[in-house]
Amino acid sequence: MVTRYIGAPVRRVEDLRLITGNGRYTDDIGIGTGVLEVAFVRSPHAHADIGEIDVTRALDVPGVIAIYTHEDLEGAAAEPLPVLIPHPSMHAPRTGYALAKDVVHHVGEPIAMVVAESRSLAEDAAALIDVEYRQLPAVVGIPAARAADHAVHRDIPDNIAAHLVQQVGDVDAGMDAAPHRLSFDLTIERSCSMPLEGKAVHARWDPDDRSLRVYSSTQTATSVRAASSGAA
Repeated sequence: MVTRYIGAPVRRVEDLRLITGNGRYTDDIGIGTGVLEVAFVRSPHAHADIGEIDVTRALDVPGVIAIYTHEDLEGAAAEPLPVLIPHPSMHAPRTGYALAKDVVHHVGEPIAMVVAESRSLAEDAAALIDVEYRQLPAVVGIPAARAADHAVHRDIPDNIAAHLVQQVGDVDAGMDAAPHRLSFDLTIERSCSMPLEGKAVHARWDPDDRSLRVYSSTQTATSVRAASSGAA
């Protein structure tokens, strides 16, 4: 089927809908249904221990339904997030928590989640949550990570999550017989997509058939399904 598109232009079919204002986004799904919205308190530090999290002032904001930190999570929801693509070469894979536990490892890591009747109310309440931090040395860039003067994760002192060697044939014999040798470091750039909609999730519980329907602006729908079912 797909071979017919090789060397041929592929006509886009979604443009008319989008440029005429008829695109449907996550925010459009819950209009008029009494949907609740959330805002997160995120770390301003690249690496820090988390001390006390004081939500007292935020609880007094009208329209706030609930506030969650890691200690409020239970079961699989309190465990580290699953590795998206496991591989045998990964001897020390690390993922974050849904809400940070004890320490943050990057700027923007979520620490607390506020649920409110509107996004603006949730953001107002989030701004009133006080978090104590004890800053730790940040590891910035591949050279610093390889030098391992500081560890990103305390239990991985060398900062190496995986070691993979790929070879075909007798590499040692080939290298010994090679008239020239070249050693180099290969740097892969950081890629970034530009979506029409940022990361967003709309979840709706149906009490009649006891099912949960989740809309997620992601290209990994099957991974979201697997992670959601594992946390259920």
